[in-house]
Amino acid sequence: MSAAQINRREFLEAAGVAGAGLVIGFHLPATGRGRAAAAAPFAPNAWLRIGTDESVLVVVDRSEMGQGVTTSLPMLLAEELEADWSKIRIESAPADKAYINPMFGMQGTGGSTSVRAAFRARGVHSAPQGGRGGA
Repeated sequence: MSAAQINRREFLEAAGVAGAGLVIGFHLPATGRGRAAAAAPFAPNAWLRIGTDESVLVVVDRSEMGQGVTTSLPMLLAEELEADWSKIRIESAPADKAYINPMFGMQGTGGSTSVRAAFRARGVHSAPQGGRGGA
């Protein structure tokens, strides 16, 4: 048996085809064989996701520095939504322009502004008050 002779061009072509095949194979979405497609959560803004199972994900865009923002901000939204507190989950916000603190002009925490700024940014203060006697 003799060793197969391959020149540089043929090697690069074969390697490129094999590499492209691997990339395509790993980046194609699953075909969903045997799986039902999950419904996307309702996401009216950058801070809130409501699942079809009535779970609520609150994206907290402030750092916890003693004000209790990981409790107070989700609690404000849960109260306005009249959601079951046991179904509330939190997630830290990624760095993104959607999470800019309007009192600083950048994404940041400080100056005792976490609840006040987030309350305004989410429009909670203008939400209908339901049956709670609010305006």
